[in-house]
Amino acid sequence: FRYAIEKMCKEKKSLNHFFFNLNYTHTHNPLITAFYSMPGNSAVTVSYMDNFDRMHNLTGMVNVQYPVKWWLPSLTLTCLKTFFSYPGPNESVLKAGRPLVMVNFNNSFTLPSGFLLSADFNYGSRGYYQLYEAKSYTSFNLSLKKSFLKDKLQLSLDAYDIFNKNNTRASARLNDIIMHSVGKEETRKVGFTITYRFRTEKKMNNQSAAETEMSRLNMDNQ
Repeated sequence: FRYAIEKMCKEKKSLNHFFFNLNYTHTHNPLITAFYSMPGNSAVTVSYMDNFDRMHNLTGMVNVQYPVKWWLPSLTLTCLKTFFSYPGPNESVLKAGRPLVMVNFNNSFTLPSGFLLSADFNYGSRGYYQLYEAKSYTSFNLSLKKSFLKDKLQLSLDAYDIFNKNNTRASARLNDIIMHSVGKEETRKVGFTITYRFRTEKKMNNQSAAETEMSRLNMDNQ
């Protein structure tokens, strides 16, 4: 990785197509959704917000994009690792496991007659965030756009999650309870959008709000 960075530094043009970001956060007494069995009726599970000890998150993101004539591909790789401990069964201590890895591959194609085609693929691996283990998912989206009237009017036909694989599934274990959750929302859908811009350019006023107020109170001449 270091060799690749040094090589791109020698070729200035490569830096315009590469972006890297590393972020670390520490949360003291984070407020996290927890759950417990109702006393006297173990069939009922109660969900509530609770403060835990501490949590660390390390997130790394790499984006590479390079235009090739009428094609603009953009590949983004994100990795999130949670360092977090929470109570398990029989007074044991559980820890967040494998990191979450997300891949986004976005493609824009400039077609004849001013059409713009977008094809996006998204993937999320199995991994932990806080005390929840998310299952893997994928989605593939297509979009076709066309502008009219000097970009004032735009028509867009969008298809989301064509293969119906973007399902929300997660599991968590806290104390002596194991909870599984599955999202039943329909993510495969088609939409048609009409956008009309009354003004394509917006003139910005450089005068600040403080200057306007001083002028109104006749204080700018004092």
